Amino acid sequence: MLYEEKITSRWIPVLVILPVVLSLSIGFWATYQAGEGIEIPLAVGAFVVPLTIDISYMRIQIDDREIRIRGALGLIIRKTVKLEDIISFEVYSGWMSCSGFIHFNMPAKGCVVLNTKRWSISFSTNNPEEIAQVLATLGIPREASDL
Repeated sequence: MLYEEKITSRWIPVLVILPVVLSLSIGFWATYQAGEGIEIPLAVGAFVVPLTIDISYMRIQIDDREIRIRGALGLIIRKTVKLEDIISFEVYSGWMSCSGFIHFNMPAKGCVVLNTKRWSISFSTNNPEEIAQVLATLGIPREASDL
């Protein structure tokens, strides 16, 4: 493993889980008052809570063969890019400064765009220059950017 970073956000779960918990509570109360079963609110909760956990955490791993971007559970955030498919990369300051065809965005110090043979993939990072050094060491050319 040449590089590994974990990025978390405390505000994403709060902003997503708070309305879900509120609506599930109302749903539980309404189904209890109506004398119905609580299967539907439980199913919604079982679906939404793992997705929320997945989007609140991102792990970036770089080794000598590929770059892996994963969420906590790997349900939504999940992408593996082989190094031989990367044409070039760009580094930007600010986590909202770059966009790719596939974009993994979370509050961080910077972001990296990987230009591949098919499309561009971008992701947020707290150590953009460290990732740039690792990618340059692996022989991937760097394009001009704002950092």
